[in-house]
Amino acid sequence: MDTLAHGLWAVAAAKTANSVAQKKIRTGWVLFWGVMPDLASFTPAICWMLWLMLMQGVHFSEVPRPELLPPEVRAKFFIFRLTNALYHPTHSLIIFASVFFLVWAARWYRLNYYRGVKLPVVATTPASPPWEMCGWLLHILIDIPSHTLLLYPTPFLWPLSDIKVDGISWGRPWFMALNYGALLTMFIVLRLRAKRKRVAAARTAAEANCN
Repeated sequence: MDTLAHGLWAVAAAKTANSVAQKKIRTGWVLFWGVMPDLASFTPAICWMLWLMLMQGVHFSEVPRPELLPPEVRAKFFIFRLTNALYHPTHSLIIFASVFFLVWAARWYRLNYYRGVKLPVVATTPASPPWEMCGWLLHILIDIPSHTLLLYPTPFLWPLSDIKVDGISWGRPWFMALNYGALLTMFIVLRLRAKRKRVAAARTAAEANCN
């Protein structure tokens, strides 16, 4: 899926979670993790293509672009090999889970130790999971069915397995229309729910003042 849609879905998921959960998660960080896999993978290639156009005077139509090249031709370009190498760890559920639990463990250590010395508190002081990182998880789960084997299929079990799903290309016009239509509907529903909650809270406050 395109990076913009990933960011919007991450924000929608964060707002939905915050509307039902007592402990709020930071929407900005969910957005960051929601787009991070693509930014980490494709930023070098985007910078290279911009350099070709701005510094070398190459016309946009003549710039090698991965979506227009077959895999065997794409593999001849170092920059696209680099992109592929970065794409694997950033789009792997195994890597996500490893980093997620590592960050969670670091949070626990920070709460229970200071400069290597255990603090005088109960050893099982809970540390909240880094829920904001689930934007990364959502990114991978969305990409699995929305990429084909011809263009950056999602290596979701890397490095344990090279299995990939031959899904539906997110670049198809009907898919993009459906995707952004669903996003628009999602944000309208969230907006209406938030407005309804504000009205209910104002009514409750007014009734309390009257009593």
